[in-house]
Amino acid sequence: MGADAPTSRWGFRWFSVTTQLLLLVFLTGHTECWRPANGPAAGPTSTNIPNAGWMHRMRLDANYDVYWSINESEVTFEVQVRTLGYLVFGLSPSGHFHDADLIVGWVHNGRPRFQDRHGLANGGSSLDPQQDYDLIGAHENETHTVMRFRRKLVTCDDKDLNITVSTSWMMYAYSASDPLSDADISFSSNPHGSKPVYLMHRSQFADDELPADVKVWDLRNYQVSVPENEDTLHWCRIFKLPPLDRKHHMIRYEPVFTAGSQPFVHHMNVYECVGDPSVFEVLAATEGSRCYQPSMPPLFFNCNNVVVAWTAGSEGFTFPSEAGYPMNRAGGAKFFMLETHYDNPNLQSGIVDHSGLRLFYTSQLRHHDAGVLSVGIDPNWKHIVPPGQRRVVSEAHCVADCTQQALPSRGINVFAVNQHTHLLGRQVQLRHIRGDKELPALVDDANYDVHYQEYRQFQKPVNVLPGDHLISQCTYNSESRSTITLGGLSTREETCLAYLLYWPRVDLSLCYSLPSLATILHSLGIQELHPGSDPVRIKSPPELADQTVEERLITFDWDKNFHTFQEATRRGAFRPLCWGKTQALIDGSTAPDYYAPNVTQPLPEADPAVCAPRGTLPPRPATVAKTPHRKNVNGGAAGQSAVQRNRTVTTTTNAPVTVPAVSTTTTGSRVASITAGRPSLSPESNGQVNSGGQVASVWGQGASLNHEKVGPAPSSVVIETPLNDVLHLHNHTAAATQETTASQELSSRRASVMHNSSTAPPLASSFTIILIALCCTYNSVWASVSCSSRSL
Repeated sequence: MGADAPTSRWGFRWFSVTTQLLLLVFLTGHTECWRPANGPAAGPTSTNIPNAGWMHRMRLDANYDVYWSINESEVTFEVQVRTLGYLVFGLSPSGHFHDADLIVGWVHNGRPRFQDRHGLANGGSSLDPQQDYDLIGAHENETHTVMRFRRKLVTCDDKDLNITVSTSWMMYAYSASDPLSDADISFSSNPHGSKPVYLMHRSQFADDELPADVKVWDLRNYQVSVPENEDTLHWCRIFKLPPLDRKHHMIRYEPVFTAGSQPFVHHMNVYECVGDPSVFEVLAATEGSRCYQPSMPPLFFNCNNVVVAWTAGSEGFTFPSEAGYPMNRAGGAKFFMLETHYDNPNLQSGIVDHSGLRLFYTSQLRHHDAGVLSVGIDPNWKHIVPPGQRRVVSEAHCVADCTQQALPSRGINVFAVNQHTHLLGRQVQLRHIRGDKELPALVDDANYDVHYQEYRQFQKPVNVLPGDHLISQCTYNSESRSTITLGGLSTREETCLAYLLYWPRVDLSLCYSLPSLATILHSLGIQELHPGSDPVRIKSPPELADQTVEERLITFDWDKNFHTFQEATRRGAFRPLCWGKTQALIDGSTAPDYYAPNVTQPLPEADPAVCAPRGTLPPRPATVAKTPHRKNVNGGAAGQSAVQRNRTVTTTTNAPVTVPAVSTTTTGSRVASITAGRPSLSPESNGQVNSGGQVASVWGQGASLNHEKVGPAPSSVVIETPLNDVLHLHNHTAAATQETTASQELSSRRASVMHNSSTAPPLASSFTIILIALCCTYNSVWASVSCSSRSL
């Protein structure tokens, strides 16, 4: 009796543990039809966050749509592609496949195939050793392949592109057929392309949210002939506001182009005008005239408060639900000016344009009146960009004295920013200084593209208080030029501007600065000028005596003196220019010299622990060995627990997720569509087989891939390989066999592991494993039947 007691107690404990495990697996299997590996935090599911809740959308071509939502730590994508073959989606810093972070996916015999890859210099691609994209779900119908997947913003993988506020490029390609090997995955031989995008700051779309009473006002040019002997034309036309009986809010604008003229339209701005209404009535009846020329009617200069700022590459802007731009407010502007900048670098002939802007407005007022504030360098020759330099920095200051005068005590809330340069711009920042402390920049784009100048919309408005100092900072690359570039209005000249959309609207229109004459002379080594000379001549130092300032600019040794010049212009004095709607608050022509603020508390550098060595991650349990590119049994993070079943993983986690897993509720309806006639992963479909069998049941059959480096598996441990493992292609010769099926791969892996095991598991453990496997099988069958029955 005494000798049998330990055995009895051990048997009882084993029976108790086994019973608890069976109960856990059984109950887990009945909680839901599917939840992804690395499961989302507890919270709403797709039934109450439908596909229309995506934060952003982009159409890459007529057959390829991308939707995404983003939070502080990760991004979730959905691609909808008109193909039954494979699709490619990627992110690139340059718009080229050779440096792109890619995924390749397709659905084969009702099962998804999904790979994290990267582009190669030879035009091909290679499988990433570290798989950082998690497939959430995928399906095909008669016309489309749809895939939803997610990844961390920063993956600490040098093969991936970190997702930041900088401009990136969406890469895409798709094929009519599934690949049989790596060699079949091609970009150039299939429909493909790229588009720039602000992944984190893209304006949210709201196609279905326009009020019922929305009205449209088109401000368009009429038969503007773009000169064939000039590369730049600025055209201005006056418009009268439509008759409105009360205040309305503009809530959206978008460009309208004449066919074929879009490449020649560089930017379009709309300004409010103040002045004699009778004169503006006459001007509004004309077709407009050249801007900023002696022939321009003087009253045109009274139109200087920006309402709309559209630049090349922009699709327009939709205001957030809390704000709109006021129209016909008490005492408000009744006349507006459209300024259009035409760029014709190749001097093409025969271009006649009717392009303009379409404004959407409503009588259903928002909570706040929005305004536009311009921060930048006053276009002038004193803004100098030296030639042949990889990095030239120019700074424009909106000084604390201006914001102190113009802003209310609670400040303004900036909800969107558009930064604008001409052809040499490569990086842009909108810095924010409060006292002697630098706050996080409103904009910090290290990968700026001059051909993509959309408004960036912030998820949370940024508060700018009275006394704050703003710096619009532009970095140029002038290596392509052999002569200096001066500030100005034409595309070949340079500029550095930021347009801030904010609420509540205040009496502040522009906040500019320009280097003082003394700063420019000092940067060129000039000590004194001859007073009253025309052209302006240098008096000292003696070695420059009697040269003109223009000659000094042309003959200056920029390679030798560039750093001295750069230091002098950035640290030297400047003149501010601060204008309200009708008058100058600070006049740059009479203002004293100002200097850049003394920042004693700079912005902290990025935390170096963000990408700590992967060996510092919590270790995996010693009883589970992993194979590359498989589901992560532990959910990939500390504190998570999971029970693996056939095609199902149930997890609990506190990690935030923007777009959760698709709901388990199903119906017999066809797959719903975000855009009319297009498929989506909607709560109604859930990817289940319908009565016709057209939609494969593939939810949960993708892979939540291993995020850790894979070490050698202990020979005595059974390697758990899920049935839904992703199959990776190999680049075989032309005589290679077809890809191995999942079941064959599973069988071969298990056979190999069991053959190499040095010891057999105890009988009790084997019995437990068999019971759990039977229970998992039962749960899988039950879940399938349950999900199918819900669709009846």
